[in-house]
Amino acid sequence: MLENLEEYTEKVRQEFEAFSKDAERIQRETLKRILEDNASTEYLLSLGLNGRTDPESFKACVPLVTHDDLEPYIQRILDGDNSPILTEKPITCMVLSSGTSKGKSKYIPLTDWYMESIAKIFHTSFSFRNRYSTSFLLFQSH
Repeated sequence: MLENLEEYTEKVRQEFEAFSKDAERIQRETLKRILEDNASTEYLLSLGLNGRTDPESFKACVPLVTHDDLEPYIQRILDGDNSPILTEKPITCMVLSSGTSKGKSKYIPLTDWYMESIAKIFHTSFSFRNRYSTSFLLFQSH
């Protein structure tokens, strides 16, 4: 079992290192995919992005915002509006923040895609954190 874990963590590390060698390309592709997937959302349409997926258009059209700026959209989702407001993919979960800013918890909408992305981040973190501990365990088990 530990050999399989070691193989898995090594594969995850190698994938991460390959991606990080071309981070700018990966970031452009990721932004493009997100904008393509969400081009018809109310939020992006209201900003005038009009289906453009390049970083320059994104910077020109999409301002930096706070949670307070998105609160009316989030409240509509909480009230049961299932239209594509912030994302084309359905909101599958609402979580509460820890409430450290302004002393009040805030709702954060999540999609399955987001949850899968977080899982990948944890897998990558685990593979780097345990690089030496799994090797130690393998050494001890022989």
